[in-house]
Amino acid sequence: MSMLPDGSESISSPIHTNATLIFGLVQALACAQAGISVISPFIGRVKDWWDTRNRDASLPLSEHPGIQLVRTIRAAFDAYGYSSTTTIMAAGFRVVDEVVEAGRYGPKGGPDVLTLQPELLEGLRRRPGDLTLDAHIASPQSTTGSLLDSEPRYVATEGREMTQAEDLFMQDLEKEGIAIEKVPEGLAKFAVDARKLEDLLREKIRAVSESAPKI
Repeated sequence: MSMLPDGSESISSPIHTNATLIFGLVQALACAQAGISVISPFIGRVKDWWDTRNRDASLPLSEHPGIQLVRTIRAAFDAYGYSSTTTIMAAGFRVVDEVVEAGRYGPKGGPDVLTLQPELLEGLRRRPGDLTLDAHIASPQSTTGSLLDSEPRYVATEGREMTQAEDLFMQDLEKEGIAIEKVPEGLAKFAVDARKLEDLLREKIRAVSESAPKI
């Protein structure tokens, strides 16, 4: 499931959902408030967005914008009580070292789970040295600096509160900026991939049909 404006359609649904194309804390909180089961922050695309804004490319991996986002979401979920109800599944990794850094502090300071392409799994297998967690070490405190004392409410279920929540969601989404640009871009890429998959399936079905014995 792609990120809906406020996730409200999922509130009454018993179907577990994964909201993809998560690029900021505002989206993540809206999903958690809506009861969405899993969110997928896109590590690489977050970095892409910040790199176009003259971010220093020489910064260490610990300051990778995508990894910092995941740690900020974790801090917010811990602070506001969503760590037990919404799973953070980090996605969109580009290189093995990003995977290692994202998991450095275990789920207490990063994602609950990861989704990886086969080449990165192979890269992890071949990576020299041991892969050890620093789960016993407190995760970086800098990620909590942007959290508010009280949780912003982006999802409500009735009347004026719903309108106020939606207005606040859009206001804060525009302040962050990234999702406004990256979600439409991501949906367009999904559409292209969907058409490729449809064409592939048509070819497979046609090949099976033509090779089937005539009765």
